[in-house]
Amino acid sequence: MSVIFLAGVHGVGKGFLGAPVANALGISHFTASQLIREEKGQATWGTDKKTSDLDDNQLALIRAVGQRRLTHPSILLDGHFVLRNAQGILTPLATSVFKELHPTGVILLTEDESIIASRLALRDKGTPDIQAISELAAAELTHAKAVCTELKLPFTQIHAPTLASLTDAVTTLLKS
Repeated sequence: MSVIFLAGVHGVGKGFLGAPVANALGISHFTASQLIREEKGQATWGTDKKTSDLDDNQLALIRAVGQRRLTHPSILLDGHFVLRNAQGILTPLATSVFKELHPTGVILLTEDESIIASRLALRDKGTPDIQAISELAAAELTHAKAVCTELKLPFTQIHAPTLASLTDAVTTLLKS
């Protein structure tokens, strides 16, 4: 059984690339937000991506992943290491959350902030704040590395990810 945690800021391509890679490799793909929403019966975040109930959401995610592990031998789980709380403050998720998810490795996707902003503008029909994207990306990278170091998890960073580069990274983790 393996859970590969696929991280990165909103709009970096986790879902866009993760779903087809998982499908091609014959593994399951879930988003953390999808699992939390299903577990809790509601979303606790808005279109601005600010999240209330961070701690309760992470407990719901841990429960949901635990249930999926029973029927899905390999999971590509896309989510975040850092989120904005309801007040808009960057909040790193507790290392214990990742410990409880039992990942076999982490892949962090990164991209130029201007490209992410363009994607978010198309997807969310707004004008994204490039500085906010940059701050979140930096926090995500820093916390991902810290969590992986503490939990002794393999860490791969892919800048400007493609289907091929993500497939290679996932395949490597599945073999380890």
